[in-house]
Amino acid sequence: MVNFISRYFYWINLVWFQLIWCIAVFFTAGGEPFLLFSLLLHFYLTPTRKQDLASLISIVLIGALAEAGISWLGFMVFPEGALLPIWLLLLWAHFAVTLNHGMSWLNKIPVYLQVVFGGLFGPLSYYVGYKLGAVYFPPPEWRTLFIMIVIWSALLPVYLMLSRIYGARYGYSAQ
Repeated sequence: MVNFISRYFYWINLVWFQLIWCIAVFFTAGGEPFLLFSLLLHFYLTPTRKQDLASLISIVLIGALAEAGISWLGFMVFPEGALLPIWLLLLWAHFAVTLNHGMSWLNKIPVYLQVVFGGLFGPLSYYVGYKLGAVYFPPPEWRTLFIMIVIWSALLPVYLMLSRIYGARYGYSAQ
């Protein structure tokens, strides 16, 4: 079993993150115990604990600061009334470690495509979360989406650069 997980960790991680995203968005605070367990399980199984921990700390910090600012300014409101709910921080943690594994392919594309992917898929993820009720965008909704496009276009390449730096520092490079 361990050999199977090691061999297919890249793919398991990629699919697992999609499941984690669904749990976070559908269950929000109710999914927190599972999200925490999942993160602990990741660190038990990952072949790159040091890289993953370094990525988690820096990427969660950057992402949380950006989102707390957006929330504080009132462009994004969470049903729980929190500036930044725990379930979202746990989702950020999963995203950070997935950049080292299941989404490591993003490091192989040119920076301008990283900008495009960030500007497209980051806001799309939030928009789906908005439609499912995990977050509220005060009208006009396009304003929040525009802010998300700018932020994700700028930050996805930064997150990927951090992933590469930590991979080089700890002697690991995902597929």
